[in-house]
Amino acid sequence: MAMVCIAFGALVQPALSRGSLSAAEPFYTGSDVSFYGYIISHGGVYRYDHRPVGLLQAFKLARCNTLRLRLFHRATPAERAKHGLLPTLNNLAYTLPLAQKIVKAGFYFVLDMHFSYTWAGPHHQHTPAAWQHLSASKLKARLGAYCYRVISTLRRNHAMPKIVMVGNEINNGLLWPMGKLWVHHRARWNHVASLLRAAIAGIDDAAGPHRPLIMIQVYSSPYAPTFYRELVAHGVHFDLVGMDFYAGGGQLKTLRSELDQVARAVHKPIIVAETAYPWINNTYNRRWARHKRNMLFPFTPAGQAAYMKDVVKIVKSIPSHLGCGVWAWGGEFNSTCPAFRRKPWTYRSLFGSHGNALPAMNVLGAAARGNPVGY
Repeated sequence: MAMVCIAFGALVQPALSRGSLSAAEPFYTGSDVSFYGYIISHGGVYRYDHRPVGLLQAFKLARCNTLRLRLFHRATPAERAKHGLLPTLNNLAYTLPLAQKIVKAGFYFVLDMHFSYTWAGPHHQHTPAAWQHLSASKLKARLGAYCYRVISTLRRNHAMPKIVMVGNEINNGLLWPMGKLWVHHRARWNHVASLLRAAIAGIDDAAGPHRPLIMIQVYSSPYAPTFYRELVAHGVHFDLVGMDFYAGGGQLKTLRSELDQVARAVHKPIIVAETAYPWINNTYNRRWARHKRNMLFPFTPAGQAAYMKDVVKIVKSIPSHLGCGVWAWGGEFNSTCPAFRRKPWTYRSLFGSHGNALPAMNVLGAAARGNPVGY
């Protein structure tokens, strides 16, 4: 029996089984919007149908139902000096007011916990300086306490997430070197599983009766089915699979195959938790395309929308109705903010050159199902 996406406000118990998804269950669509607080405070303007409406209203008018924020551990002065402001911006002090606005506006709020003072991913999982020299047992305790503090703060300030992502793209583990993962290495799996269990316990303890859904997210990989089977075998209780996918059109068949294999492996709802596609054929995107093969769609707003439509179609076709959503990444990037005018991801966002919402946002909105109460 499968865990399923639970309707907004429902109580979720860790061992609950409800069969496959029904038409009444949410299909979560939207975007990570973690920089939008910085963008609007530095001159960025968000438009829908060429009218300035703000980011939240643009997503609402497009009928999307989900917005995500990443969370970094607070950087030390040395860490911020090394990486810069934007790569260390998303600490709790920055994230909390944005989360409050998202929840108040009626969206499903997703919290993406990186467990790092900067970006975490398959090739870098930087442990915060305050945790670097802890023993395994003390690191687990510190991680659980940190998760408890974060969720308690959000709950107390009316900004509870609907979904919590425990780690970001943890194909190769988290909190290196203690939690670094090597394929088929039993001791390493024990370390990773114990860290994840500690984090999830801290989240659950802080959440009280309204436990958020727990997502474990990886970057698209043939190893994904084995990864999720190992998590289950090591007693990590999670509700959702998150798969990140950035690729050329020729690899959409690969995405379909990987998602189907994961569905058969663990029979849990699956979300494509990050994806993006260019909307303009400029130098940044031509350079990006050199690392991709068979980009089937033109680098235009219509091409971006067609790509997003195909990804949605693939997710909705996952066996047993386990397809549960699609989220863009970098959807908030906006060239009306001077600091974002020459960032490559600005030209793969959901907003065009004048900050106007692109057709791909409407594709995501049309796919959404089960909007929150009051939406």
